[in-house]
Amino acid sequence: MRKLKAGASINEHGIVYTRTATDGRWSVNVMIAGQRVHKVVGFESQGYTRQQAEDYVATLKATKHERETGIVAPRNRKSFSLADAVDDYLQYLREHGGKDLDNKVRRFEQHVVPHLGKLKLHAITDDDWARYVVKRKGEGAKPATINRERSALLHLLNTARKRKLLRDVPALERQVEPPGKLVYLSPAQGQRLLKAAESDQSEHALPFVMIALYTGMRHESILALRVRDVDDERRILWVGDDKAGQREQPMPSILATYLRELVRGRAADAFLFASARAKSGRIYQASAIFARCVERAGLGTGITPHTLRHTAATNAAHAGLDSATIQGLGGWKTRAMADRYTHAANLSVAMDALGARLSGTVTPELHRGSGKRR
Repeated sequence: MRKLKAGASINEHGIVYTRTATDGRWSVNVMIAGQRVHKVVGFESQGYTRQQAEDYVATLKATKHERETGIVAPRNRKSFSLADAVDDYLQYLREHGGKDLDNKVRRFEQHVVPHLGKLKLHAITDDDWARYVVKRKGEGAKPATINRERSALLHLLNTARKRKLLRDVPALERQVEPPGKLVYLSPAQGQRLLKAAESDQSEHALPFVMIALYTGMRHESILALRVRDVDDERRILWVGDDKAGQREQPMPSILATYLRELVRGRAADAFLFASARAKSGRIYQASAIFARCVERAGLGTGITPHTLRHTAATNAAHAGLDSATIQGLGGWKTRAMADRYTHAANLSVAMDALGARLSGTVTPELHRGSGKRR
C-alpha cells in the first residue's frame, strides 16, 4: 500500500485500496445475491481501515442471509460471542420491560460469562453446558443454583431465537434437585418475629417483615415497592417487578391499615425502603436486617426471607384456600408449585381427624403394657 503510486489500486477478495494524490481510499467491489456492489467505504484520513471494509461486506452478506432464510445473522459473527449477546440481551430486556433483571444480571456477570463468555453464541452446545455444570459444582454450587443459571441462559437463547438471531437452541440438561423440606413459621413464631422487628434499630425491619409475612411476596419485589404501589382502600399492592410479571397483590386489612399510616404524607414516587446512600434510591437487600430479627426472636437457623413466602402460602392453605387461589396470591408460575401447600394442609387436617377418631380407644393398660409375656 505504501509503495502504490497515485491512481494505483490493490484488490483482494473484493476489498479495494486505492492510492490517491493525497490520501488512501477504501472501497468494496463484490457480488451479493447476483448483484454487483461497488461502493466507497471511506478514506484513510477519516480513520477508515481494511476492518471497516470487511465489516461492510459482512453486513451485505448477513442481509442476503436474512432475505433467504429469515434468520438474522450477527453482523460480525467472528466477534459475536456469548458475552456480546449478554450485553445485547440485557439491553433488550431494559427496553422491553424484562422481568427479574437484577438476578439475571448477577447470574450472567458472576458465573455464566466468566465460564462461557468467549464461546460464539451460535456455537454453544450441550457439551459446553455439561462442562459448565462440572465447573460450577466444583465451586460448590448446588443443583438449584445451577438450574437458576440455566434458566437465565435458556431465556437469553430463546429470546435470541425469537428475535431471529439464532436458528436452534440447545436443551441444556436440567440438574436433579433433592426434595427440599418445607420450612414455615407457626402463628406464634410469626408474632415473635414481628415483635423482634418492631424493636429493631432499622426503620425497614418492621415494614419488611409485615409485608413478607402477610403477603408472601418475594424479597426483591418488596424492596422495589413505592408509595404509589400501595392501595390501602382496595387492599392491593401493585407489583411491577416480579418473576411472575406485573400483578396485583392482595393484602389483609391489618397490613392495609399499617401501610396507610406508613405512607401518609410521603411522595408518590418515594420508595417504601428508601436509602440515601444507594444509587437506585432504595436498599438492595434486607437479609442482614431480617437475620438480626430472627436471632432476636429465637427462631433458630435456616430461617430466611423466603421462609415467610412459605409461611404465607401455608397459612392460606390451612385457611381452606384452594391451589388456584394460592397460586394467584403468591404469583407462582405453575399450579404444581402451589399444590404442595394445599397437600400439606390436607394431610394436617387428616391427621387431626385421625387423632380425634382414635382418641379414647387406647386404654392406659394397653398403652403402658402389662409387663407379662404371652
